[in-house]
Amino acid sequence: MSAEIPPPYTALQRHPMMAQANHDEASRFNFLTQFNRYLSGDLGKGNWLAYENRVLPAFEAIHGRSPENREEIRVAMNQDPWHRTWSALKRNSMEMRQQNGRQIVLRQLDELDAKAKAYNEASGLLELDPSVEQPLYVTCVDIHCQPGSYHTEERPGDVAVAANYDVGLFATTGGALGSLNDGGGQAVVGWIKENCLDWSPERVLDVGCTVGHNAVPIAQGFPEAEVIGIDTAAPGCAMARRARPAWV
Repeated sequence: MSAEIPPPYTALQRHPMMAQANHDEASRFNFLTQFNRYLSGDLGKGNWLAYENRVLPAFEAIHGRSPENREEIRVAMNQDPWHRTWSALKRNSMEMRQQNGRQIVLRQLDELDAKAKAYNEASGLLELDPSVEQPLYVTCVDIHCQPGSYHTEERPGDVAVAANYDVGLFATTGGALGSLNDGGGQAVVGWIKENCLDWSPERVLDVGCTVGHNAVPIAQGFPEAEVIGIDTAAPGCAMARRARPAWV
């Protein structure tokens, strides 16, 4: 069982632009990491049992058929007490994660913004188009309960929402993406090297790159490739440029 427990927050590998958590903030993330792992694992399995044993039979009894799409399943599942309890716990967990992450970031925002500005001025590689409009699916809801979603700025040019995403993602995923939250990019590199022995990419476009969690390991795995990250959210792009030594 101990092998399945993620490391404490204070033992994680860090990059130079990651916000610094104090003792109590790290302890809150430790709780949330374990809590989210439990919710997604042991308790999450109960959703399948609820569907198979209660929700599906009830739906078939009412409609005389099985659900035809995920919307019908969602409506039916939202009536089940187990799923409602599990969903409430997930929601509360995300709200706690955002409260803790924003507390960490906002008290050191001046320092984080200064670091991002220094990295971007040194590299000269950040390109922002102010005419880009946020799509409706980004603006219509606070994604992951983060106030302002991933595009809103506390002030012109700041990286608060991106830094918050970065500092708390390990807790959100229960450590599933690894210490640097780069498990997705690592998986892509591993698959290509295992299955495409005579090929390597020359140019890589990371669409929706946020802060570069996936672009960095891809660039490290294929150092000869040109790696470009794009996103509609300027704060994420500004913070992603911290990784200039690793990717172009």
